[in-house]
Amino acid sequence: MQAEDRVIHFSTELIHPPVHHKKEVLQRLYFELSQMRVAAYDSTDFSNPLQVRFHSKRGKKSESVAIFLPDRVVLIEEWADMALSDFLEKVREVGTRALAARGVPFYIVHTATLRSTFALSHFDDARAFITDRCCGQQDRIAPFLHRPIATAGLRFVLPETNDDPGAFYVTIESFRHSRNEVFVEVKGIFSKRQVGAEDMNGVLDNVRSVRTFISHRVYPYLNQFDQPQDVIS
Repeated sequence: MQAEDRVIHFSTELIHPPVHHKKEVLQRLYFELSQMRVAAYDSTDFSNPLQVRFHSKRGKKSESVAIFLPDRVVLIEEWADMALSDFLEKVREVGTRALAARGVPFYIVHTATLRSTFALSHFDDARAFITDRCCGQQDRIAPFLHRPIATAGLRFVLPETNDDPGAFYVTIESFRHSRNEVFVEVKGIFSKRQVGAEDMNGVLDNVRSVRTFISHRVYPYLNQFDQPQDVIS
């Protein structure tokens, strides 16, 4: 399996006690962010007062979105074209300034979601790789389901432990946009400590922990199966 994955999505939810939207406050926040390289957005959408959006589009697919709901701020990089370091800086700037703008002292829960893809070295079909090699289901599916498989996958829920903060929700699937790539999504939910403006490094560290989990734990797990097909692991 190719060691370098392709990150296609970053997102985080910063959840706080519910507040009432004030349009002028969010307009001022938009202006402040427009002065920053990593946190600027191209346009706004105030048509739904309970779901204000800042957004930018780049190229054919890449999109940046900030969504302001009554109880949270959601930051999304879809088909990401930025480095993790830039996303972290955006989380710091938007997250810190949103607390002040919305008049809340802290976030009570935060999440971090990353999606990436790994190219296989010894399989040209990720569906067969997952069903046959990872799960040992060769010739055991079609005789019963009698239908072709569009995607195949695994799902794990990993609870928080004393050594590993955050509950992790792991999805591993064949990637529908590329036959020989495996899609990985890991979502971490962190709810044990409140985070104020002075503690945003804690949020950034948890985003990094999700990235590290994909690189250092999911990758070697999958790589043990991506061997020549005449090799039995």
